[in-house]
Amino acid sequence: MNRPKSVLLIALMLFALGSVSAQTARRQRPARRNNVAKTEVAIPVAQPSPTAPTVRPPAAPVLLAVVNGQNVTSAEIDPRARDEAETLNDKIAEARRQILELQVNTLLLEAEASRRKMTSQQLYDIEVKRKLTEPTAAEINKFIEENRDAINQGDPETMKKDVAAYLLGEKETRLSGDLVNRLRTTLPVTKGADVNAATLAPATVLATVAGKTITAAMVDERLRPLAYKLRLSTYLQEKEALDQAIYNLLLLAEASHRNVAPEELVRTEISEKTHQPTEAEISKFYTENQSSIQGSLDAVRSQIVSYLQNQEQQRLETALADKLRKQANIRMLISEPEALVQSVSVDDDPARGEASAPVTIVEFTDFQCPSCAAMQPILDEVLKSYGNKVRFVVRDFPLPVHANARKAAEAANAANAQGKFWEYALILFKHQNALDVPSLKKYASDLGLNRAVFDAALDSGKYAAEIRHDIDDGEKYGIDSTPTIFINGKALTVLSTEGLRAAIDKALQAIAPKAPGN
Repeated sequence: MNRPKSVLLIALMLFALGSVSAQTARRQRPARRNNVAKTEVAIPVAQPSPTAPTVRPPAAPVLLAVVNGQNVTSAEIDPRARDEAETLNDKIAEARRQILELQVNTLLLEAEASRRKMTSQQLYDIEVKRKLTEPTAAEINKFIEENRDAINQGDPETMKKDVAAYLLGEKETRLSGDLVNRLRTTLPVTKGADVNAATLAPATVLATVAGKTITAAMVDERLRPLAYKLRLSTYLQEKEALDQAIYNLLLLAEASHRNVAPEELVRTEISEKTHQPTEAEISKFYTENQSSIQGSLDAVRSQIVSYLQNQEQQRLETALADKLRKQANIRMLISEPEALVQSVSVDDDPARGEASAPVTIVEFTDFQCPSCAAMQPILDEVLKSYGNKVRFVVRDFPLPVHANARKAAEAANAANAQGKFWEYALILFKHQNALDVPSLKKYASDLGLNRAVFDAALDSGKYAAEIRHDIDDGEKYGIDSTPTIFINGKALTVLSTEGLRAAIDKALQAIAPKAPGN
C-alpha cells in the first residue's frame, strides 16, 4: 500500500505553523469524569514574528444583532472579540503563506535525500535526530517555573517527563529550521504567483522546488481545516461577547422596568439565591474528581467551596439570561460557519461495528493524554446504545509533549495484531503514569499475548511507520489536539455525553430517508 510522506519529515517546518495553531488553541477547565472530556493541546512553540505587526485604523462598526429594536454593533462587544473578527482574514492569509513554506521545505528535504541516494527519513535522522541532546534538569526546572500557569499541574514526575519531551521537540524544531535554511542555499526554489492573490486557479503554480511544482490546489487542501478552525474560533468568541452585551442590555432594561438599580436585580436573582455547599456536596465533588485533585479533602475544602459556589452563580446567571431573552425580540445577524466535512480515512485501524453502518466515528487518540482517557468511558457508554448504526475506528495521534505516547501506540498496534487491541487500550488508559517499555510488555503478559511476537514487534519498531502514517493523516485533517473525533467527517466540538449523542443523532437524521411528499 502506498503511504503519504511521514509527518516526521514535515516536522522540520512545524515552527511555521506553530503560531497559527496556537491562535486556535483554547484553554478549557479540567474535565469532570464521565461527564466532559477536555481537549489535550500540545504546548505551542513560541516563535518571533517575521514582520512587525500591522498597524491598522479602527474598522467601521458592524451590526451584529437587533434587540427590541435597538442595534448592537461590534463597537459594543469585548474589544478582544472584536479584534479577533477584524483580523480573521489576515490570519487566514498568514496560514496560507505558512502552508506554502511548509510544502516548499518538504520538497527541499526530498530533493536533498534523493541527491544523497537515501530516504527522506534517513536524511532527517542524520541531520536532526542524531544531533538531539536530552534537556538537562536545570532546563526542565526553568521551563516549569516560567510556565506554571500554562502547564497542567499533576504528578511532579509525570510533569517533568512531559516538559522534557516538549523541550526535546523544541530542540528538534530548531535543528529542522537550520537544515531548511542550509538546503535553501543549495537547491533551486523559484517563486510563482502570490499565494494570497485573489481568484487563484487551482492549477496555478505558487513555487517550484528542484523541478517540482506546488499549486494553489495543494495549498488549499491543507488550508481548509485550519481556516475552518480559525473561523469557528472567531465566531465562538464573537458570539460569547455578543451574548454578554445582549445580557447587559436586557439586564438594564429589566432593572429599569422594576424601578431598581441593576446591582439590586443581580443581588435578588443571583447572589441571594446562591447557597453554601453542603458537606455532602463537597464530599461528592471531591470523590468524583479525586484523581485530578492534589491534596486531602481538608486541604482543598475552601477551593471546592469556591468552585461550587461559582458554578451555581453561573447557573443562576444563565437562567436569568435565558429568562430575559425569552421575553425579548432578538434578531442575531452572525451565524456559525458551516461545518467542514472531510473525507476521513479509516485506514486499516482497529474498528468496532459493521463497515456498512450509516455513521462512522473516527477518533484520533493519544494513550498518554488524560483527556483521551476521560473520553473513553463516554464513548463506550454512548456507542453501545446505537448498536449496528455506528462504526467506531481508532487512529493514533501521539502528541510530542507525551514522552511515552508514541511507543504506547506501537504497543497497542502489536496487541491489535493478536486480536486484543480494545483490552490493551483500556489498560493503557488506566495506567497512563506507567507507559515505559517494560510496563507495556507486562501488560501484554497480563492479557496472555504471545510475548515473543509482541516484544519483537515493539523492540523492532514494526508499527512505527503505521503511527507516522496516522499522524500524517491527522495533520492533513487539521488535528493539533487530542482527542479529536470525526462523525461522518465532521469534527465533534462538544466532548461530552450530550455532545456526542447530539452529533450522532444529527448524522443519522441527515441520512434518514424522507417521507413521501417531503
